[in-house]
Amino acid sequence: MKKILLGTCLTLATVLPQMALAGGWATAPQANTIIRQLSSLNDNQVRTGENVKDLEKQVESSMEEAADRIIAALRSHSGEQSAYQDKQIEATRRITDAAELNATERMRQEFRARAESGEFDPSPDICLLAGLFRDSGATAPNPRGSTTVAGARQLNNGADPAVRQGGTARAKSMIDERAELQGTMGGFADPTVDPAAILQNPTLSIESEEDRRAAERLVRNLTDPNPPRPVTAAELQTPAGVARAEQRAIQETRNNASAETVSMVMNMRTEVGPADPWRPYVEDISNYNRPLGDEVSEMQAIDIRTLRHYAPKPEVFQERAAWSEKQLLQEILDVMSINARMNYMQLELDTRRAIVETQILSILNNGG
Repeated sequence: MKKILLGTCLTLATVLPQMALAGGWATAPQANTIIRQLSSLNDNQVRTGENVKDLEKQVESSMEEAADRIIAALRSHSGEQSAYQDKQIEATRRITDAAELNATERMRQEFRARAESGEFDPSPDICLLAGLFRDSGATAPNPRGSTTVAGARQLNNGADPAVRQGGTARAKSMIDERAELQGTMGGFADPTVDPAAILQNPTLSIESEEDRRAAERLVRNLTDPNPPRPVTAAELQTPAGVARAEQRAIQETRNNASAETVSMVMNMRTEVGPADPWRPYVEDISNYNRPLGDEVSEMQAIDIRTLRHYAPKPEVFQERAAWSEKQLLQEILDVMSINARMNYMQLELDTRRAIVETQILSILNNGG
């Protein structure tokens, strides 16, 4: 029995101080007192068993109390660990939020600086164009070329009394109109026989009745200067009249091909909108030597926009050197749009010229 008690004493000698430190007793000396009491037991005390039972009860009670305190201490330690981890997580979150806020503020300041420097500003030309095309008209309702060519055809087909008379009367009518209409169509000295009245200015000046008559006579002189007397209904009943009508139909086909080319050239010079929005463009050109009236044509609009890119004033050229990439890209897009439109207009003229060349080949192959 004593050996068992001694073994218990050795075990308690190790465990009880640890329990005391963990909170099992208030102090470690209490544990040491129990151990000394167990170690001092003699054989008689062991035989009676009275003190042993009392000590066993005391040890059991103390161990239960120690176990409860150990569990409470572990729980307290676990709670402290959890609270510490929560604080660590909260600190990490705040650090991360602060870093994100700093990055966001830095990015905002960078974009603000770039915006204030003008990096995102549109090209000045784009601003002008936006206001220009918002207020300008669309296509002219009566293109100059189409209406002028239509009037010239009617006159040559018999609407002009001198054509119906033919011969000297027709020739005299041409000479009289040449003298009468001098100085019209923008002040040209001889507009009825001078194609410069159409080609020289990018916007045609056809405002008065005299201007219209001069334009029609110029088209007649260009396409069908000597129209024959129209074939009457009575003449169509004779073989000679039928042959003359056939010859006239062939002539009109060829004349209409050339007249359509003239019509296209004049239509491009028809007024399409007011000239006031274009004046800021003209002021930025180093030297613009074309007249600018109250309205401009598509041809003159392209002329102004092209020259503003090609021959700007020195100060405008220096301003472009400080433009941002976006502004330069918009400027390039503007130039590309101008070139695309000019290529299409060239295509329109080329198709008409192809028809005229076909008529020329036909005349050469058929001998007249």
